[in-house]
Amino acid sequence: MSSLQPAAPDPRSRSLGRGARRTAVFVIGTIVLILSLAYLVYGGIQQGATYWVTVSELQQRAPGTLPARVRLGGTVQPGTIRWDASHRHLTFMVTDGQHALPVAYSGVVPDIFAEGRQVVVEGTRDPGGTFQATTLLAKCPTKYNAADPAPSQ
Repeated sequence: MSSLQPAAPDPRSRSLGRGARRTAVFVIGTIVLILSLAYLVYGGIQQGATYWVTVSELQQRAPGTLPARVRLGGTVQPGTIRWDASHRHLTFMVTDGQHALPVAYSGVVPDIFAEGRQVVVEGTRDPGGTFQATTLLAKCPTKYNAADPAPSQ
């Protein structure tokens, strides 16, 4: 009678198991890495991509519908800048061409801040209607104007 003996394991099958395991670990690690990077990018975009409103949009919204902090964009109305250098306090009017809103800001003022320049301010609107800004960003002009050449002698 012949007896059935289990076949001896093929040495190649053990190495294929390790190779498949290494491949699976590599694939899972790559997927985890890609998902982690995607989450960080998404979180960074969500945090930095705050929509800004115009003065007209801000005035049309009811006070209860506004988020705690708002970004307001517009142009600095000429003749409205008041700067208190001793207290580093700045007040001015922001306009969108139709409506204007007073803005109060304390802090460092950007060098390019001036009348007629576009600005984005971040803060809250107080009950009196003044926008209390905690951040002031002045937009750079989109058109480059070269300095006047020095007269030749």
